[in-house]
Amino acid sequence: MQNLALPSHGGGADPRVRPALPSPVAVTGVLGFVGSHLLPRLLERGARVIALVRPGRDASRLEDRVTEIRRANLDDPGTLAGAFEGAEAVVHLSGLAQVPGLVAALEGAGVRRGVFVSSAGVRTRLESRSADAKRAGEEALRRSSIGYTILRPSMIYGTPADRNLARLLRWLRACPLVPVPGGGATLQQPVHVGDLVAAITNALERPETERKEYDVGGPEALTLRDLIHACAASVGRRAFVLGVPLGPAHGAASLLRRLGLRSPVRPEQILRLTESKAVDISAARRDLGFEPRSFADGIRAEAKLLSPR
Repeated sequence: MQNLALPSHGGGADPRVRPALPSPVAVTGVLGFVGSHLLPRLLERGARVIALVRPGRDASRLEDRVTEIRRANLDDPGTLAGAFEGAEAVVHLSGLAQVPGLVAALEGAGVRRGVFVSSAGVRTRLESRSADAKRAGEEALRRSSIGYTILRPSMIYGTPADRNLARLLRWLRACPLVPVPGGGATLQQPVHVGDLVAAITNALERPETERKEYDVGGPEALTLRDLIHACAASVGRRAFVLGVPLGPAHGAASLLRRLGLRSPVRPEQILRLTESKAVDISAARRDLGFEPRSFADGIRAEAKLLSPR
């Protein structure tokens, strides 16, 4: 496959000439939030895409875009026979908990390269089954023969489809009062989905990132309170942050779950408000050319997408 080159400024090798991506590349989670943004980027770069889709899911919107749709339940290794055959690389977006069962299928298919999206939440010191599962997935990759790159994004945002800040923006349009367990002093470092996608494609094209791990977040950390004020400004509102004692908030969320009722946040998420979400992106800047947009710019763009027509 040919390299994709941009016009040269003249005078020697053009640093903007991009190496070819591995192709075909198998993508899991292609119907999800990050996958829906990654797919057009891969296609723009000339990669052929094999979409791994769970049996029963509607994949009709992929039919004219990908090279092949293959059905597999990634939670059941018994369904993975042939799922990755012919793929030169994989991008796994469906969760690191599935990786221990995927490794044998990837190695058996001869997939030598992969980018695996984990989470900055693996560093939590709180009891967390989801974090334990992600850590086990990362360790399975380290024991494997795959040339993996692990990316650990912080909170991902960027469009009305995100599961994090879109809900806050909608709340702020309707109500300026935001109750925050713990008061909102802990640090956050959200990453725009477009910047995460750029990090994924850059990792794929750079062999020097094999068997390395990177944190990816925004360019700077800000307190949750400041994040809320930035979100409010993006929708033309002024926010009033109401600090709520952490213990009662956690107790209320736990009670709702025990009663089988919905809670706006999980008890684990409330406890994690005591932990900093700041990440060090210096290695990603150095090796991936990672240059994330500011939170103010990113959230303004998301708010514009959410604005009533």
